Amino acid sequence: MWDGFGIRQRGVAGARGLFIGAAVVALALVAMLVWAAKTRNAGPALAMQMHRAVYDLSIDAAKSTGDTDAVSGRMVVEWRGGPRCEGYTSEQRVVTNLGDGSGGTTTSDIRLSSWESLDGNEFRFDRTEYTDGKVTAHVSGHAVREDDHVLIEEQGKAAEKLPEDVLFPTAFNIALLKAAADGKGVFSGPLFDGTQDGPTAITAFIGAAGDAPIDARKVRVKNRGAGDALAAVHAWPVHMSYFDKDNDEQDGTPSFEMGFRMFPNGVMSSLEMNYDDVVLKGELSQIEYFKPGTC
Repeated sequence: MWDGFGIRQRGVAGARGLFIGAAVVALALVAMLVWAAKTRNAGPALAMQMHRAVYDLSIDAAKSTGDTDAVSGRMVVEWRGGPRCEGYTSEQRVVTNLGDGSGGTTTSDIRLSSWESLDGNEFRFDRTEYTDGKVTAHVSGHAVREDDHVLIEEQGKAAEKLPEDVLFPTAFNIALLKAAADGKGVFSGPLFDGTQDGPTAITAFIGAAGDAPIDARKVRVKNRGAGDALAAVHAWPVHMSYFDKDNDEQDGTPSFEMGFRMFPNGVMSSLEMNYDDVVLKGELSQIEYFKPGTC
């Protein structure tokens, strides 16, 4: 979640000028990254399950109100690493086809690679975006925590200082999952994941753990010996609101909202991504577990 989840989507659009960028989905996916956590009922900590997950994307017509009449696509996220690897790596890709209501289609392809140190004090990222096969954006950078601030350096930009309480994805999600395991209903904090110019303030509402949703129960697990099936594992329903630095968080209006089910091993399912006039669904369709320590 995390995400991410992961690339934050900047919006959804077809020919009328909207565009499914990379930022929101990956932020939520990166937000699912948890390398140490405990369940609501269990005593010992569970290690983050390294895995590759595939999500089928579609429009929720019943909840959407805009002109975009069709969305289809696929999102793939892969996590590897751990103490033996001196950090965590993530490879993510989101490909979508959007119909504009008049027969036109736009294809978006967003790819994000990142690395984070074990102590959560260093983060590297590289993002490339394609529209109809042409490169439309490329951003790479490096962030490091110093004494009283976080220093971010992006290619072609002057270095920027962020407040010292900004977290990178792993540290953010350790705190998020711990809040869920401790039975807390709300968690909030600032996150920098490389998909925006600055930090994103996030407020997460966490419900009581319940049975696995349908998409998690029916998905086939590849390399089952390395991890648990999801069907018998309880998951938390989570609703997250995102406030970018240019958005006035005080007015209570988030830039983006997303819901999902969060499992104790770092896998998520049943995505719902809520834009201004379009709601997208993401159904977990494939999952493969990697052996611990796979770099």
